[in-house]
Parts: sequence; structure tokens; C-alpha cells
Amino acid sequence: MKSKCSSIPAVILACLIVSLAEKSIAASFSDPTVLSGAWASSSITLNSRGSNETKKILTLEFTEDGTITGTANWALLSGEGGDHVDTETDADTEYLIGSFNPHDGVFFLSETEENGFWQCRAITEDLLHCHKVQPGPKYVSTFVIFERKPR
Repeated sequence: MKSKCSSIPAVILACLIVSLAEKSIAASFSDPTVLSGAWASSSITLNSRGSNETKKILTLEFTEDGTITGTANWALLSGEGGDHVDTETDADTEYLIGSFNPHDGVFFLSETEENGFWQCRAITEDLLHCHKVQPGPKYVSTFVIFERKPR
């Protein structure tokens, strides 16, 4: 009869593999300021005017304490867009404030003139994954993969 203990090494090995995989996914940043700079991408966005494609640029300033200030600029590539007073436009700038968790690379950004909310994760010093949602009558939802713009 097989002992229950013979499967313990396999369980320990499996736990170690999962632990290492989780650590490789979650980046750690002892100096958040390395994430300061301009980030660019394009994405499909669903909003109250329909679906559109926009070019997006985040310009962010991270402090050593993990506070963030910056802007999110977008320009239409296709579809319709509007600004914070619901005027139809093909480009706009949102002002942002936020906070950063250096232990897992996650940060949150709040738009200061609308109720837009960003949840982002720094994958590396040159790659961000971000979700933006904005509830209410001028709803917005998108997922964006940003790459650092050359300095």
C-alpha cells in the first residue's frame, strides 16, 4: 500500500512552480519613478457614442512615495468621441491623479474632470496593461497595452 507521504514531494514541487510563476507575473518596483514618462498605444473603446478606435498617450509622473500625476490624451482613428462636456470631438486630454503599489506593480488613476477610472499594472519598466472604465450616462470601457515612448 502506498503511503500518503509519498505524494508530498510532488505537492511541494507543484506549489514551488506556481509560486515562481506568480512572482514572474507580478513585477516589483522599489523605485516607482522609473515608470515616469510617456506611454503610447491604440485600442478599441466602447462608449456611449458606440465603438471607436483611438490612439492613446499616457504621460505620467511617479514619485518615490507612489503618488502619480499626469494626463491621458486620445485621438480618434475611427468612430465618434466626446469630451467632458459631451461636445463631439476627435481628441481630448484627461487630467489624472493616482497611487502606486510597488509590491505588485498595480496602480490606479482617477480622472479629475470626469468619473473615469483606470486600473493598471506595470508588467515591466516598458510595458503597462490598463483597463479604463467610466460609469454613468457617458460610459466608457477599454483595455489598453501601453509601451513606453522613446525618451
